[in-house]
Amino acid sequence: EGFHYYFIYVDGVAMPDPGAQTFFGTARWISGIEIPSPVTEDSFYEIKDVPHGEVRSVLYFSKVTGKWRRCFVYTPPGYATQPQKKYPILYIMPGYGEDETGWFTQGRGNIILDNLIAARTAVPMVIVTEDQFTALKPGEAPLVLGGRRAGGARPNFGTYGQTFTQVLFEDLIPFMESHYRILPGRENRAMAGLSMGGMQTFITTLPHLDKFAYIGGFSPGVPQA
Repeated sequence: EGFHYYFIYVDGVAMPDPGAQTFFGTARWISGIEIPSPVTEDSFYEIKDVPHGEVRSVLYFSKVTGKWRRCFVYTPPGYATQPQKKYPILYIMPGYGEDETGWFTQGRGNIILDNLIAARTAVPMVIVTEDQFTALKPGEAPLVLGGRRAGGARPNFGTYGQTFTQVLFEDLIPFMESHYRILPGRENRAMAGLSMGGMQTFITTLPHLDKFAYIGGFSPGVPQA
């Protein structure tokens, strides 16, 4: 059961399956297949007959990178029909080799939150996913598969993650709080991530506990000293 990446070999070359949907994972576009589990009352990631939120692809300009960037924004059920209500926000980061699409495609983050809100085990909130691996300043080389910068040695990920931290504080948080109905202040702001996204969360939040009240790391990497 669960979601699995796979590829096929053609003359020794690993390729996506041309007859299947592709997903961005393992730092490339790759085929994926999901083996469903039986739907039960506690199937928190299956679509159920509950109110559903919306996911949108949103462009914003980053002064830090000098480029337009894309994030995905989940707004909870009732966001469009309750124009006076404001919400807490969760910034959630992908694992290494995935991008801003992963939490809502492979991860079903919106479906999970729909179900948790309906069960009253989570408060309605806005979720933002971004891709910390593409947050590059002009002239800064990207990471490549295997954890090395193109043409260079293995970087200190703690130093690397500071670029996205700067994007988050200077660009993304101001954009979200000016374009969406977001409750201000640390008590209404959370950040979490998977694997290297968990490490990005620690790099960003631990030196700035005055800005985040909730932190989550799922199988997180550990920042280098």
